[in-house]
Amino acid sequence: MQTPPGGSRPILITEIEQFGGSERSVLALSRWLHQRNLPNHVVTYFDRCNLAQYATHPLQVVELNPTPGARNKIASLRTYFNQQPTNSPKPLASGYQPTLHATLAGQRGFHSLMHDTPSLFGDQDTRRLPTDLRIAVSNRIIGYGLRSGGNTIVTSEYLRSECRNDFNVDAKIARMGGLVTSASAPPPHPVKDQLRMFSVCRIEPNKRIDWIIRALAELERGNKPLSSIIDWRLDLAGKGSLIPSLTQMAQTLGIGDRIHFHGFVPDDDLERLFSQTHLFLMPAVQGYGIPAIESLHRGIPVLLHRESGVSDILLDTPWATVFTGGEDNMTPALQSAIEAILQGKHLTIPQPHLPTEDEWAKRVATLCNWL
Repeated sequence: MQTPPGGSRPILITEIEQFGGSERSVLALSRWLHQRNLPNHVVTYFDRCNLAQYATHPLQVVELNPTPGARNKIASLRTYFNQQPTNSPKPLASGYQPTLHATLAGQRGFHSLMHDTPSLFGDQDTRRLPTDLRIAVSNRIIGYGLRSGGNTIVTSEYLRSECRNDFNVDAKIARMGGLVTSASAPPPHPVKDQLRMFSVCRIEPNKRIDWIIRALAELERGNKPLSSIIDWRLDLAGKGSLIPSLTQMAQTLGIGDRIHFHGFVPDDDLERLFSQTHLFLMPAVQGYGIPAIESLHRGIPVLLHRESGVSDILLDTPWATVFTGGEDNMTPALQSAIEAILQGKHLTIPQPHLPTEDEWAKRVATLCNWL
C-alpha cells in the first residue's frame, strides 16, 4: 500500500466498480487540487476499474483490500485512518455508502458528497419492508456522522431537502458543471430536414424512457401527426435491461423505425450523436443530471423533469423545457419543446450561466477547508 504524502487530502470511495458520474466528479476535484499543488488521494476497498486510467493527472489510489465481509471492510478503514497524523485534513466521503462506513469506522468531523439519497436508489413502490428498515437504520447512523462537525455537500435543492428529511442536516449546495471538450460551445444548428432527439442514460425504469416513447407515439396519433410537420427520430445511448421490451413497445406503437437503441456508445460516437441532436430528453428523477448541462454546453436545448436537480438553474430560459407531475404531462411538454425548437426561440436568447467543473471543485475544496 502506497503512503500518501503528508497533508494529502483523502477522498473516500468505498468500492470502485465502474466509472460513472460520482467517480468522474471525484476526478474533477482531484485534478483541480493537483493543479494547485494540493496533494490528495483516493481511498477505497477495491478499485476494480483502474480509476487512474480515466484521470488526466497523476492520481494516487490507496486500495485497502480487506478480507470479505462488511465488518472487515470497516475495520480496514478504521485502521487506515487511525494511522494518519492527527492533524491530517479531514476526509471527504463520496456517496451514501462511504458516508455510512466512515461513520461506522469512527470518523467524526468528516465531509460528505451526497450524490444520491435513498429516494433515488430505485422504485420505492417495489421496495420490501426489510430494505426500508435497513435504510432507516443506515440513515440514522449517517445522520450522526454528518452532524459531527463536517459539511454535507449536494448539487441541488432536491438533494438538500432530502438530506434534511433523511439525516436532519442542512447541506451546502455546490452545482456541478458539465465536461466540455472545447473552450466554447458550438453554435446551435437549426432543424432542416429532420428533427433529431437524443437521450443518454442507463435504460432502466427510473429513467422513464417509456414516457418518451409513449409521448412520441401520442404526437404521431394526433390530428396533425408530428411526422407530417417534420421528419424525426430518437436516438438512445446506454445499456440496460429494458432495451428489448422498449424496442417491442416502440414497434407495437407504430414508431419502431424511428426509435434507435445504440447500447454502449464510445466517446467518439457519442460526440457524433450529440453533434446531430436538436433536443436532448431527460425526464428522469435524479439528484442532479449532468447530461443536461453537457447538452447545453454543446448548444442543445433540453427537456427535463422538475425533479431533476439541475432544473433549479434552468427554470427561466427557452433553452430548457421543465415539466412537473406524472406521465400525462410528458406529451404536452414534449410538444412545447419541439415547437420552440422548430420556431428557433432559443436562438434569440443567450444561454443561462452554466456551472463548470472547476467552479464546483473550488467550492467543494473550500467547504472541506482544504485550501
